[in-house]
Amino acid sequence: MRRAVAAKFRAHADIRGILLLTVDEEIAEDTATDHHWGRGRTGTGENMLGRIPMRTRNQLRAEGRDQSG
Repeated sequence: MRRAVAAKFRAHADIRGILLLTVDEEIAEDTATDHHWGRGRTGTGENMLGRIPMRTRNQLRAEGRDQSG
């Protein structure tokens, strides 16, 4: 899933820009029915569909710095 999400944001400049505009905001998959991919009913889920885009955002930023220097 990490590779798929990263490929999607690298391939599409429009959504990559939107992701980068979130700066350091938390991204959360706010679903009560999935404790792994989302926050789950109690809000303590793993939130993998939020964490993966945040990780991708950090990688994209690092790549941008590498290319500009």
